[in-house]
Amino acid sequence: MAVEINGQDVTPSAPKMRRILALLILRRSTPVNMGDLVLELWGNHPPPSARTTVHTYIHKLRCRLFPAHLSKHGFALHTKQQSYFLEMPPQCLDLHRFEYLVQRGESALERGEPRLAVESLREALGLWREPMMSAMETGPLLAAHVTGLEESRLRALELRIGADLQLGRHRELLSELKELVITHPRSEVFHGHLMLALHRCHRRDEALEVYQRFRREMVEEMGLEPSQLLQHAHQAVLAGEPLPDATPLKAQVTTATERPAQLPGDSADFIGRGGLVEDAVMWLTSAGLADVAPRVLSVHGMPGVGKTAFAVRVAQRVRSRFEGGQFYACLGTSGDGARDPADVLNGFLMAAGFPAERLPADREDKAALFRTWTSMKRVLVVLDDVGSAEQIRPLMPAGPRCAVVVTTRRGIHPATGSRLVCLDPLEPSESTGLLSAMIGTERIAGEREQVDRIVQLCGGLPLAVRAVGAQLRSVSGWPIGTVLHQLENGARRLDALSFHDLDVRGRIAGSYHVIPRPAQLALQKFATLGKTTLTQAEATSLLGYDRLESGRILLTLVDHGLLRISGEADSTVSYELHPLIRCYAEEIVADRTQRHPVIRRHRPRFCARRPRTIMRSRRRRPG
Repeated sequence: MAVEINGQDVTPSAPKMRRILALLILRRSTPVNMGDLVLELWGNHPPPSARTTVHTYIHKLRCRLFPAHLSKHGFALHTKQQSYFLEMPPQCLDLHRFEYLVQRGESALERGEPRLAVESLREALGLWREPMMSAMETGPLLAAHVTGLEESRLRALELRIGADLQLGRHRELLSELKELVITHPRSEVFHGHLMLALHRCHRRDEALEVYQRFRREMVEEMGLEPSQLLQHAHQAVLAGEPLPDATPLKAQVTTATERPAQLPGDSADFIGRGGLVEDAVMWLTSAGLADVAPRVLSVHGMPGVGKTAFAVRVAQRVRSRFEGGQFYACLGTSGDGARDPADVLNGFLMAAGFPAERLPADREDKAALFRTWTSMKRVLVVLDDVGSAEQIRPLMPAGPRCAVVVTTRRGIHPATGSRLVCLDPLEPSESTGLLSAMIGTERIAGEREQVDRIVQLCGGLPLAVRAVGAQLRSVSGWPIGTVLHQLENGARRLDALSFHDLDVRGRIAGSYHVIPRPAQLALQKFATLGKTTLTQAEATSLLGYDRLESGRILLTLVDHGLLRISGEADSTVSYELHPLIRCYAEEIVADRTQRHPVIRRHRPRFCARRPRTIMRSRRRRPG
């Protein structure tokens, strides 16, 4: 990394200051918080003076490189709420020029202009003077950026060689390709290019040897066969048939030109979440050209809190920024109802224009094809109701300007650096607004006290409010007081919150049945307390475990949205049980009691007799 002003090298000499500057440049126009800077410089073991040292480095950078008078030219280092972000004109950054030239080269290839593509891609690759950050030590964040940038460079090199092959320069490329397959032994693209060049030079035996060596290494080291696309190229060489101008993988990728638009429609009565929606939109769309990985937003919250509606609202707000296409899939939580990511990939690839009969059979090959297709596009992927991170990984796009929105019943972080949004229940006024949007303001105004009580009993849960609104809307004369009476009967409250596919009980059950048995029993015990909040000490006493094991159970319930951390006071963590989740747990306890009344009635007597029985058996044991 080098920084030049008027042709003079002004790169800081202090290693840690250079790393801070590098991270600020790579995340240009995006805030970098203090925690990220400390993590980059010292890892997970920072010294006590870490924050003070970072402040000192920032001050020195601002004085030396970003004085106040440069702000009128677009150069400034800003500080805001323990975060820093660098403002600079994009044309001053070589990386911006590189990405622009690569995009222009790819566009030229798609238009069938390989000569212009080669010129643009050669100029882009010429901007790389040496391996990225080779002269400095990097921490975990910079290392991730370096990996992504190196992948971008290799992608540009693949495109340039493919364009050269289209211009018939196969003989000139042989030496370069032979070196590339040695330095990148797992690159299917470089091996495919070399097979094509050798085949066109009438060196069929060598082309077959390239394939066999690549296949042998893949099978022995990774247990994987080459993709079907490369296998087809191998068969063509065996049969003496001509190969296309690019590798089979690239040839098929360029034929898929559809722009999917799979997002569900937005909810007309969506209400609340204004600040969170704006923050999410900014997070997904403020990615600078220096970003090296897709932006990922993970939406978490209790069952029925409106995660899908929130994700769709955000996705619809940003869809115009992702002109490459928008994908949507509901994965289902882990278990029998979960969708296989391979099936989802089939849908994504066919929506992108790939013929079903030409899709790879292996899931990893499908994932590789999807990553290749998205690598230079702006694509938005929305994955709804995700049960585990393993479901997400094959479906992640590769392009640095792509974005992913995930909704999950658990606090899953799909990727390093992803943004987690935790949705809370609605405020009473927002719940009333939602109900008003469904049944009309005149009906609300006529029975306001009863409506306020209904909103209170729904606990701000959008699904519960919608279930009530759907019932009242289905029959125009249905009395609001009747619904209120059902809700006030605690034993039947969840019955009143079920209408067609709006089922609060079913949604809570979906999360309850996937948690471990100790967590289920803990939730049942909490429901018998007669209150909705408890401290960790109270939970530990109630559960009968030590503090560590109780903490694990509590975190499991929080992770699955069945318990909420309501705040800290005097270092004491408090946990909150939503009223409707408490109703569900009370139903479980009541059902268990009805099914096993005898065991409940006589359990104390059985327990008391056991020690005496053991003592008698010991007396009878022979001497």
